[in-house]
Amino acid sequence: MGLRMFKREKLALKLESDRMIYLDLLRIASSYLIIIYHFQSQIDFGNAAPIMRARLDGFTLAVDLFFFISGFVINSVYTGRVSNFSAFKDFMIKRAARLLPLHWAMFLIFVIFGIANALGHLPSNHPEIYDVRCAVPNVLLLHAFGFCSSLTFNYVSWSISAEMGLYLIFPLLAILVNRRYLSLIVVAALIVILMIASDRTGVSWLHWSYDFGILRALPSFLLGMISFTYRDRLARVPWAPGWLLVGCVAFVAGCLLQWPKLLLLVLVYLVALLGIAASEHSASRSARCLAPLGQLTYSLYMLHPLVQSVLLTGVGATFLGLRGWQMNVFVLVTMGLMLPIAWLSLVFFERPSRRWLTRMAGARQARRESAMFTPDSRW
Repeated sequence: MGLRMFKREKLALKLESDRMIYLDLLRIASSYLIIIYHFQSQIDFGNAAPIMRARLDGFTLAVDLFFFISGFVINSVYTGRVSNFSAFKDFMIKRAARLLPLHWAMFLIFVIFGIANALGHLPSNHPEIYDVRCAVPNVLLLHAFGFCSSLTFNYVSWSISAEMGLYLIFPLLAILVNRRYLSLIVVAALIVILMIASDRTGVSWLHWSYDFGILRALPSFLLGMISFTYRDRLARVPWAPGWLLVGCVAFVAGCLLQWPKLLLLVLVYLVALLGIAASEHSASRSARCLAPLGQLTYSLYMLHPLVQSVLLTGVGATFLGLRGWQMNVFVLVTMGLMLPIAWLSLVFFERPSRRWLTRMAGARQARRESAMFTPDSRW
């Protein structure tokens, strides 16, 4: 009986904090916006295909929502706790132990795909993703720093590279955030500089990924950190859960109506702030039931390109020859299957790998916070 309960404890997704419920819901919703954006290449829209693909482009800003929430969470847990080199080392070990195992595993799988492609056994519409010159930057999580000429291998991992870069400068950002008004001025200046750079390069900074995606991530992450210092004021927002729903609907509608991306980014930031405000209110029973799925966010995000390659392209389009409505149904089924696939990865690979790497690196065991969760189990 005891062993059975122990196993159930290890396998379950449990609510770990009452103060992050709506942020967890935002994260799982954002994961599926990214999945929809990437899976839409397999969806048959008929004659409406070009316009639908353009309308779904705004969903890519869900990545910027990830950066915002990540900044809030990291600051909420580690503020004042990374004040010396030893603490910073432990911080980086824990973050690397959370991100690297799945990243390296996916990279290895795509390396195998690349070898098969080079040998003529696995045709690809985008052979450039197997660029061997970008292998080392991928391994070292440097492929959002301008070292690559395109998205490569597990192409979504550019944002994990940017995230790790932000962790490296977290102590400096924390010092800046302590100066509230100055930090807001810095964020505004950053966005203006990025807009000027966009005009000169001809590529909007909201499309940057391999080409200095870390600069794209910086203002969102920094705003997330700043918002933690204003959480008490945000808690005063009345009917925040309802306004959060309105904000989410407005963002999706704005994407479908092809509003300017900068306006959509403002909506993303507004939704994130409302998510923080809503998390300070009592959550509904349905929200509490769904919130633990937020723990699957990283797994969903990192695994869906592999699932797309194997299930949608390999099995659905190539082996089964699905087309039209049949392929559309298969895409929907695959979206549903992403949840158990992500759960299997989290429970049987990511968590054990994280514990092993943390032990090997000698990081101190993180103290469990009574009022806030530790992001090591989620992001």
